[in-house]
Amino acid sequence: MKYKSLAFDLDDTLLDTSGLLVPLASRRACEAMLAAGLRCTLDECMQARAELATELSHTEIFTRIVNRFGTNQQGKAVHDALEEFYNPQVPEALPLMAGALDNLTVLKQKYKLFLVTMGSKPSQEKKIKALNISHFFDGIYILNGFIGEKKDSAFRDILRTQGHDPKHLLSIGNRLSSEIRDGKRIGADTCYFAYGEHVGEKPQYPEDHPDFTVSHHKDLITTCGL
Repeated sequence: MKYKSLAFDLDDTLLDTSGLLVPLASRRACEAMLAAGLRCTLDECMQARAELATELSHTEIFTRIVNRFGTNQQGKAVHDALEEFYNPQVPEALPLMAGALDNLTVLKQKYKLFLVTMGSKPSQEKKIKALNISHFFDGIYILNGFIGEKKDSAFRDILRTQGHDPKHLLSIGNRLSSEIRDGKRIGADTCYFAYGEHVGEKPQYPEDHPDFTVSHHKDLITTCGL
């Protein structure tokens, strides 16, 4: 087998975050900015966030919104929006994306599986619990982008603990600027899961070009030769 370890992203790769959690989280984030004096309507804020979501991180998105519409509490508006967006209300149970359970069940028999996700640790832990998927993974990494953590640190730790070369690791996720870029930069192969509100993200670096691209779990095993 070409690969020994597979690293899965969580949001919009295993969980339909864009469809199930983002709408309410976005509304709460915009309401927080309006409470901090943002000079626009809720609908204008929501529309601006959706338009910017393809290319930017939410730190950049909320800063852009504040700069566009104005407020006399810029720092508070951005901070409060991020708090609301990255700590969404998570139901006790959530469904995996179509085909994800079958893939995890099959791939668990052949590979070491790792979950490598970015976000608020309490929030990501709630999602993992609601999905009931922790037993599939040999390791779970939750990284904090607010303090500059990137997925390459998790990938390097996987390589170190598993004792194999980067070419034996496949990174799977929906962000060119994260799972794909960070995977390629440590020498791993990458599979772009083209799904969610970030579809349309443009490559910014040579490493942003994946080895494989899929849009549905039903195509993952065949396309990636797993």
